[in-house]
Amino acid sequence: MKKYRKIYIEITNVCNLNCSFCPKTAREPCFMTAEKFRQAARILKDRGRNFYLHVMGEPTAHPQFGEILDICCEYGLTVNITTNGSLLDKTGDMMLKSHVRMVSASLHSFEANSLSSDMQRYLDKVLSFAAKAAETDTACELRLWNFDRKSLYGANKLNGQILSYMQEKLKLDFDLAGAVEEQLEKMESSNSRKFNLRLKGRVFLGMAEHFEWPDINSPVCSESGFCYGLRNQIAVLANGDVVPCCLDSDGHMVLGNIFSSPLDDILNSRRATDIYTGFTNQKAVERLCQTCGYMQKFFKNRN
Repeated sequence: MKKYRKIYIEITNVCNLNCSFCPKTAREPCFMTAEKFRQAARILKDRGRNFYLHVMGEPTAHPQFGEILDICCEYGLTVNITTNGSLLDKTGDMMLKSHVRMVSASLHSFEANSLSSDMQRYLDKVLSFAAKAAETDTACELRLWNFDRKSLYGANKLNGQILSYMQEKLKLDFDLAGAVEEQLEKMESSNSRKFNLRLKGRVFLGMAEHFEWPDINSPVCSESGFCYGLRNQIAVLANGDVVPCCLDSDGHMVLGNIFSSPLDDILNSRRATDIYTGFTNQKAVERLCQTCGYMQKFFKNRN
C-alpha cells in the first residue's frame, strides 16, 4: 500500500480574506462537514505521513474547526495548518492543545509606506501565537513567500517593516534583517529558491520566490516537466474530489470522489496512471500542468 508524504484534505474552499496574490476558485463554496471529514480521515489515515487541512480556503474559518482537530487526534493524523493568520487569536490555542505539527502563517505584504493600525493588529495576532508556539512542540512558520529581490522594492514595500516588528515582538537576540540578507545571498548562489530561518525555538521565517500558479486559461509554459503529484502527494477537495496536486485549485484533474469510489480505484484510474507515467518520462500530459510555474521549478532542480 503506497503511503504519501503529504495528503491535503481541503476542509473548506471559502476564505475570509481576498488577497491579490492568491488564485481564486470558480468552484461552489463548500465546507466539508465534520462527519464527512471523519469518513475521509478513516480512509486516508494509513495512506499519509503528514496531513494538510487546505488546498484553497482558510481552514481556521471552518465552523467545525475544533471538532475536525479532535477527529485528527482520534485517528492519529499528523496535522499541518496553513493559515492567513487573521483568526489565530480565536483558534491558536486549540491548535496548540491538539499538538498540530506545524502552523504556517502567510504574512501578507501591503503597498504602503508604514504599518497601518490594521496591519499592526494582524501582526500582533500572528506574533503572539508564534511566541506561544515557541514554548510548545508545535512548529510555527512565518511565511513571506514572494520575498525575492525584485519584489523587495516592488509590491512588498512593507517587508522590511514586518521584519523589524518581528524582531521587536519576538525579542530576537540577533539582527533579523542582516540574517535575511545573508540567506538571500545564499539563495542567489544556489539552486534553492526558498529557505527557512530559525527565529527562536521551533519558530521559523520561511521565504521563497514568486511562482506562477497553474491556470487552465494561461498559455502553455512547457509540455516537459516533473511534479511530485501522485508520487509524494495527493489532495482531496472539500466535496471529496481527489486531485493529484495541491495547486489544482479548481479541480480540473479530478480522478474520482473519495466518498463514492474506493481510493485504490481512484489512484489506479487511467487518468492517474497517465499523469504518473508522463512525469516519469518528464512529460506533462495534462493541460493544467503545462501552465504550472512550480512544475518548472521541480524540473530545473532535477536537471
